[in-house]
Amino acid sequence: VGSLVACGGGSGGGTVAASAAVTSIDTFQLKTAYVNYLNTAGSYPFTVTGTLSGFSVTGSGISTVSSLTSGTFEGAAALVKTSTVTGSVTANGNTVSLASTGTGYVDSNYTQLGASGTEYSVISGAVTVPLTARVNDTGVWYSSNRYTTNAKTTLLGTNTVSFVMEPDTASTAYMTIISTLKNTGGTVTSTQTQKYRITPAGQLTRIRETLLDNTSNIVISY
Repeated sequence: VGSLVACGGGSGGGTVAASAAVTSIDTFQLKTAYVNYLNTAGSYPFTVTGTLSGFSVTGSGISTVSSLTSGTFEGAAALVKTSTVTGSVTANGNTVSLASTGTGYVDSNYTQLGASGTEYSVISGAVTVPLTARVNDTGVWYSSNRYTTNAKTTLLGTNTVSFVMEPDTASTAYMTIISTLKNTGGTVTSTQTQKYRITPAGQLTRIRETLLDNTSNIVISY
């Protein structure tokens, strides 16, 4: 779970037209966009490409994300967003099924708390999602410590989530959310980017999502 609270999200698709980019002078409701993201459910196809141990890897599947439901995290009430991944990958003539579930947790004010799935993470400092942003604004939303399990006895590293606002049109902008995972030695192990078109009111349109595993050169594209 490397993004806001769970892999996948948004509300539709689109095509990036970088050559037509215009720097909007509008102010964009970033916190509203973030809340809209959390409350959006959907299913998104993905492809897998890359190499592993010298063999070409291909694959595909579906990522399904839920809207928020009630739950608990670290013994306290929380809102829960779940992502379920199904599919398959093929390498060296062998096909392996994919099946995983990740869950992200926020409090009643939509403040990030942590996530669980193939690993377990807990927010390690203040969560700062600005109320508004303009084109060319950047910032760090939050960082978390990643563990093997909820016992939190073995630290895997950290996850830092940041954002950047980029030109699109006179009345919209691109908002990209970047999740950077590092091991305990500070080496980047994977990077996930989620790109959306955002309106001044904070409405989102999903453009694309990419996950790069630096340790295996595997790319997952949504």
